[in-house]
Amino acid sequence: MDKMLYTAAAGATRIMEAQAIRANNLANADTTGFKADLERVNAKAITATGNSLQTRVLAQTESSGFSQQSGVLNPTGRTLDLAISDQGLFSVMTADGEAYTRSGVVVPDAQGQLSIDGRLVMGVDGPIALPEYRELFVGDDGRISIIADQNGITEEVGQLKLVNPDLDQLSKSQDGLFYGVDGQPLPADNTVQVRSGYLESSNVQAVSELIASMDLTRQFEVQVKLMQSAEKLAETGNRLLRDA
Repeated sequence: MDKMLYTAAAGATRIMEAQAIRANNLANADTTGFKADLERVNAKAITATGNSLQTRVLAQTESSGFSQQSGVLNPTGRTLDLAISDQGLFSVMTADGEAYTRSGVVVPDAQGQLSIDGRLVMGVDGPIALPEYRELFVGDDGRISIIADQNGITEEVGQLKLVNPDLDQLSKSQDGLFYGVDGQPLPADNTVQVRSGYLESSNVQAVSELIASMDLTRQFEVQVKLMQSAEKLAETGNRLLRDA
């Protein structure tokens, strides 16, 4: 009965971990640029002790990265609403160093410094600050230009730092941002293309996530019933031993 109870409890734990991943995805279904987390189930063997045999192999949920599928690009008409056309990430500065995101809601503060979700936007030469301007343009390569006065002269004020690393160079943090696995800033990639006046929606497929969540709920109920069955069998065995 111990093996049955332990296996069912481990299964229920794995399902709860998977439910947490699905719930987080659903909670971010409307988050700009959010990439859905994936799950992976691995076999986990119980370490044998003494002369005992390794007879238990359980399921263990592990993070399997995130979905690379691009979200839908929705027009906004706002120049500093930016979206990456295909693969790539914007660079921002956090307390833990340089981080990366697909969210392109760029907002200037009172001093003209650009930020995304309160984090400074990184350019190829550092944070970007806008002087006073009459018109603003963002090129496909991330170059930000302004027309400052009535003379119509265009002046470049900075270029967004855009990166496009391999997946094995990135890790996703609980804050929803991506970081380099070695903690070092990633190099800029000049091939990444930006579209001004658009925002990328979350790539979470809400219907699929709901169906998966319902399926996990049924699986959890099965594990609970197995634990209840194990308890009843143990009680029956103890009763037989007492009556013997």
